[in-house]
Formats: sequence, C-alpha cells, structure tokens
Amino acid sequence: MTRNFVTRLNRMVDSCTPQQDLSECCIYEVPNLLRNVKPEAYTPQLISIGPLHHGDAKLEIMKRKKLICFREFKGNRMSDERIMDLVNIIRNKEKNIRQYYSKNFNEIGSWDFIEMILLDAVFIIEFIKESTDVEDRPYKNLEPWMMSDIEEDLKLLENQLPFFIIEEIYDEVNRARLELPSIPFLHLATLHFGKNPFSDEVNNDPKVKGSRHFTDLLRNLMLNGVIERRFTFHNIKLKYSAVMLRKAGVRFRVAREKCLLNIRFEKGVLEIPRLEVDYSFERFVRNIMALEQCYKPFEAYICNYIKFMDSLINSAEDVDLLVGKGIILHWLGDDAALSNMINKLNENIGDTSTCYYNICQKMNVHYENHWNRLKATLELVYFPNVWRGTGTVAAAILLILTLIQTITSVKSVF
Repeated sequence: MTRNFVTRLNRMVDSCTPQQDLSECCIYEVPNLLRNVKPEAYTPQLISIGPLHHGDAKLEIMKRKKLICFREFKGNRMSDERIMDLVNIIRNKEKNIRQYYSKNFNEIGSWDFIEMILLDAVFIIEFIKESTDVEDRPYKNLEPWMMSDIEEDLKLLENQLPFFIIEEIYDEVNRARLELPSIPFLHLATLHFGKNPFSDEVNNDPKVKGSRHFTDLLRNLMLNGVIERRFTFHNIKLKYSAVMLRKAGVRFRVAREKCLLNIRFEKGVLEIPRLEVDYSFERFVRNIMALEQCYKPFEAYICNYIKFMDSLINSAEDVDLLVGKGIILHWLGDDAALSNMINKLNENIGDTSTCYYNICQKMNVHYENHWNRLKATLELVYFPNVWRGTGTVAAAILLILTLIQTITSVKSVF
C-alpha cells in the first residue's frame, strides 16, 4: 500500500516537470496580482505580436495589415526561395523561440507558429525602418492614428518577439537584397526609441547589447549610465515626503545626470535627475516594473526608483515642490493627477531588495535631527526672502532697544 502511494506520487511529480528550459524564459504573462490593478496597461490595444495574444479577435484588424506589409516586403527583391530561407531560419530556431515564453503554447502547431513569427518579425522590421525614416519614405500601409498605438503596443511585456530571431531575419533580408553595409537592427531599434545608438555610452553598454526583446531594451536604455548600487534586503524606507523634508532643511536640486536613477543625497542636498511624465508614461513604466518582478527581481532598479518617488510624493503639494525645483516636468493637467499615478504604481509590487536604503537612512536621520528642523523653521518662516529677513532683523533690533530702554527706565526709578 505504501509503495503504491509513493509510485503514484512520483508519477504526479514527473507530470509536473517543466517541458522547457526556464533559464531562457524572459517574455512573461503579467502576474494577475499586477494585472488586476490595471489590466489595460498590459494588454495590446491594436496589434498582437508573438503568441501570448495571438488569435485575439479584438486585434484581428491588424492581421490584414501584416499580410499587406508582407506582400510588399516580398515584392521588394524577395523571391520564394528567399522567403523559404527565412522560414528555415525560424524552423531551426523554433525550440529556442518557444523557450523564451513563460507558456508552452502546445496548442499552436509548428507551421502556424513559424507563420506567426515570420509575419510579426517582418512587420516589426518594416515598421521600425520606416518610422525611423532610414529610407525617408512614409509608411503608406498604416493610417496616421495607428502609428502611436502600434508604438505603445510594441513596448508591452506580453507583446514581444525574441530579439535574436528578428536580428537573424533582418540580417538575412539585407543579404538577400544586397543592402550591405547596413545599420545593425539593435542600432535601428535604439534610434527608433529615441536614443543615439552611435554614442560610445550606448554603443559600448553590455546591458544594451544583451537586450533580449524590446521591453528589455527599453529597461536597459533607462539603466544606461546608472550608478552601480549594492542591493540588500534592509527594510529601510523613506519615511518623509518632500514637503516634510523641506521643513527639515533638505534642499532639492535637479541633477544634470542623463540616467534617471542616479539619485544622490549629500550634506542636506537631494539631487534627482529630471523626470518627464506624459500620458503614456504609466503604461510604459508598469511593463518595465512587471519585467523586473518576473525576470530581474534582485536587480529591480526601476521598481526601487518608483518606490523612492512614491515615498517622496504623498500629495499634490509634494509634486508642486518638485515641479518648482525643475525635478519633475509633466503634462497630466494637474499635480494631483501625477501624485495619484505615482502612488498607485507600487500597488502589489513586492519587496525583494533595495538599492536606495543608504540614501533613505541618511534622509530619515536628517529629518529626525531636531536642530535641522529648528534651523529650517527659522529660514522658512523668518528668512524666506530679503524683505522678510530684513523685517525680522529690524523687529529683533527694535525688541532689543525696547528692552534696553525698559531696563534703563527701571534703574532710573530706583
């Protein structure tokens, strides 16, 4: 009886053995804990790329656009033999491609999978090339309103192709069309997302070179030039908001750093690089944070940055202070909207490790020093400007003179 139980248990364990090499996995379904906070932030609105949203009826409008794009691509010096070369590249790498995803997708047969990857990769290549004006011609297959929606959908974690297969297809196409020398696809994608790929800082960054898909590339571009910080499990958080810190004498200064994450606190001065926020910022950052939670939980730079800013911003008044110092520039209409957005970004984001613990500790100690708060009160209340300071000094002198006169009068009486 015992042996039968153990045998049955072993069969159950064997049936749960992963069917793919999880060490290659880097394209994930966003965990429900995060998705439920704001589902639309992680879901493509117009175009499906890769298998995670393949077959979604709401995204079928773009299937025809992909086919039209492929027809024009094929007509540009791509014979049937050349197309079969691309098919064979995907077929030979199909197992590797599937291992990039957190799901097996056994329901998608081999040829359907190859077709999906080929159509999506060709569309991405043509879209990136034409939207970066490499060939100086407009994208005639897409309506203008589609461009920004596609741009946003290509950044989503669930809407990715492995970077290596796009690069291999891109290189093979250039060889077939004799378009050599050509700009590498990594440089083209970096240029597309608004960075200069030819600067030494970006060109030589091993993180950027090792990007595994577009969401990962965008994260690595954010980390370009980052100060290497040690991650620890210290449960130290910033306890005080920007307005409270100002009342303790903390001075705020916009840093000239290019990397958003390079925050410094020295001698009572908090330096933060400028943060620019538009209406697409929340969706973009949520996907970067989801990637870190799934793929880089112990190097979660972006999650740590947002948590720091969340602690610094508790109200519209905090935002107003940071806007006034040039640290934040936003287009959300009012400061309360930005405060609410920042405060909600951290919902259900787990605490794994932190890289700003030493800065938070220094700032907490600075605030809790009574002398710092007293000095700040004197400065903010009695000496905020020349006129108030002059009035304060004059009042103090008048008070002293009055006191002297009173003492003199009392002495004369006695």
